[in-house]
Amino acid sequence: MFTMKRFLGFLAMLCFFLATHAQENTGKRNTILKPLKVGDQVPDLLLASILNNDDHVVHIHDFKGQLLIIDFWATSCGGCIEALRRMDSLARLFNGRLQILPVTAEKSARIKIFQTKNGYLKGWKFRTVTDDTALHALFPHRLLPHEVWIDGGGKVLGFTEATDVNAITIKQVLAGGGLGPKSKKDVLDYNRHKPLLVAGNGGSDTLYRYRSVITGMLPGLPSAMGFSYDSVKHLTVVRATNVSIKRLYALAYKGLTNLAEDQMDLGNRTGLYCYELDLPGTSPGLVRKSIREDLDRFFGVRSEFSGKAFRLLPPSDGNEEGPLTL
Repeated sequence: MFTMKRFLGFLAMLCFFLATHAQENTGKRNTILKPLKVGDQVPDLLLASILNNDDHVVHIHDFKGQLLIIDFWATSCGGCIEALRRMDSLARLFNGRLQILPVTAEKSARIKIFQTKNGYLKGWKFRTVTDDTALHALFPHRLLPHEVWIDGGGKVLGFTEATDVNAITIKQVLAGGGLGPKSKKDVLDYNRHKPLLVAGNGGSDTLYRYRSVITGMLPGLPSAMGFSYDSVKHLTVVRATNVSIKRLYALAYKGLTNLAEDQMDLGNRTGLYCYELDLPGTSPGLVRKSIREDLDRFFGVRSEFSGKAFRLLPPSDGNEEGPLTL
């Protein structure tokens, strides 16, 4: 029993040592890295994996007293690669007052090959942090390049595009003027596999400038339709809820509502539908044309109205078949 207790005690000490060692490799003990915002103090992280830095490790606080710009980049980002030499020239121009530190999450082995083979950089072996997770945790972003500005006291000044890293902005910041209104804010929870603006995906559902929506019958909604104008967005709004195909097409063709059933050929198409079109402008001709094209596309037909008869015909020949590709 005594031997077992000693063994369990040894395991507990070993686990404590390993956990502490792993935390020390990030430069901090018992620290959970949380995203930082403007005005926050940046922790003194240890940046051990840096290429072309004479095997020296670096702490964030080594840049104290200088303006530090963390330049997040990737080998797949053309804008990032294009900006690297310009960033280096700016760092040389403001030597002693500015440090620009490229940072990537990619492995050092991949970056070494990239620095040798990339045609634009022509074998230039620039200094860069690789294999990064800590700085990405502190400064989450979605779009590259992503620039983080940190003042000489280690506080976050702001976030910008790479184009904002220029001599004018740097001089302004060094003179104490701050970054001004410039601010880059990525939408981190955007899901490109879900509809844009639906349930807040990519932004508020009020941000659209044009939209067209068709659904089947929506239980609980009245049967109604009509036109209105949104004077704020300058949109003509066409809205129909739980109406027949005939009534939908009546939005596109004047006089269709007075047509008798035996003057219409809808094929086998039945049921109720909801439709909304929010279209810039007020031209009645453009609105009706847009409605007709929307409905024809949705039902897979070519509508035809002579004034005395209305028909839904097969679509015109010559349409390209097969899936869409870029």
